[in-house]
Amino acid sequence: MSEEESKKAQQENSKEEGFGQISRRDFTLASMAILGAGARLGYGQSQTGVQTQNYYQPKLKGTLPPLPVTPEQAQSLFPVDKAPRIPTMDRPLVVLCSCPGWQVAGKRYPAVPISIEAQAQELADSVKAGAVAIHVHPRDPNTGNAMISGALLKEVLDRTFDKVGDCVTFSHTWYPKGNGVLDYITETKDLLEWGQGNKYCQGSVVLPFQSSGKAEVEKGLKFLEANDVKPLIEFYDTSAQTHFKEFFDDGVISSKPWNIIVNLGKHDATAIHQDPGSYLNAIANLDIVKKTFPDSIYGWRTGGRNWLPIAVMGIMMGVDSVQCGIEDAYWRWPHRDELIPKASESVKWIVEIANILGRRVVTDPNEARKICGIKLTSKLA
Repeated sequence: MSEEESKKAQQENSKEEGFGQISRRDFTLASMAILGAGARLGYGQSQTGVQTQNYYQPKLKGTLPPLPVTPEQAQSLFPVDKAPRIPTMDRPLVVLCSCPGWQVAGKRYPAVPISIEAQAQELADSVKAGAVAIHVHPRDPNTGNAMISGALLKEVLDRTFDKVGDCVTFSHTWYPKGNGVLDYITETKDLLEWGQGNKYCQGSVVLPFQSSGKAEVEKGLKFLEANDVKPLIEFYDTSAQTHFKEFFDDGVISSKPWNIIVNLGKHDATAIHQDPGSYLNAIANLDIVKKTFPDSIYGWRTGGRNWLPIAVMGIMMGVDSVQCGIEDAYWRWPHRDELIPKASESVKWIVEIANILGRRVVTDPNEARKICGIKLTSKLA
């Protein structure tokens, strides 16, 4: 390597990332020059030798004299107050509570409420803790089993509305027809009739599908949109993005903003059980979704051991809504074996973390509906 090539290589190696064409060496020399100017003038003296300020003298005397750094020098070194805002988290945040979920209750998971009253009270406590939206898989109060039942869902939601007055319902209104095909119409129709509008199903989750179920999903999407039930499009992995994109491109899902939910760590979703891959997966997933489906509302649902750190990552990356609760989470932390005590407690954690990070948490259901593009068609008592 020639002397010129060697010098060029040394200059390249000395460059500090983020400083453009300023090398470490140049930055250091500039800093020394700024501070050295003060030293050349003499400690506490002007060029004429006249004392200009009476600086504090420490009790101990060091080998070298103290060197003052003036405000002008500090500003020249790093004008930190001039740094521009970073707008990533400058968006209101909708917190969704998912409770009681599918998990087995009783001794295995005491946090799961079973009676109708206990289910409604935990949902009400979650709303009071800051969750403006709820996602409910109701429990049979006699057996404790999760039930796919629109009638039971209505009963739990009625008790909840009695306690909180208003909230946004992100419901599960599909019913399995067999062979992986889901019916999105029949139970939704019941809930719309009972609510004289979309009170019980302001939004409805639409799951990933195989080619055999595409026609049924298309019918369901058209029905939901025609009846002001916002489709909540669930992305469990990249294949779901590919399949649903056809519906977006063909105008089957037309009412904007589109609500797209990124799922991580829960059943059948992208894995987040290894670090740092968990965080890289989260970053990559959201980046791909936002570039493929721009100008949408981005939801964030996490589960498994790493649900809390990945939920916090979503908040930091500016997602519009984040789910917490006990549907897909069991342990409180990824590295310790402590159970989540209550769904409403996890809501408190998320709200507190969001507040610390400066995210404004939405507590007004009307504002949450406006953000998500939901029109309430029922009259709430």
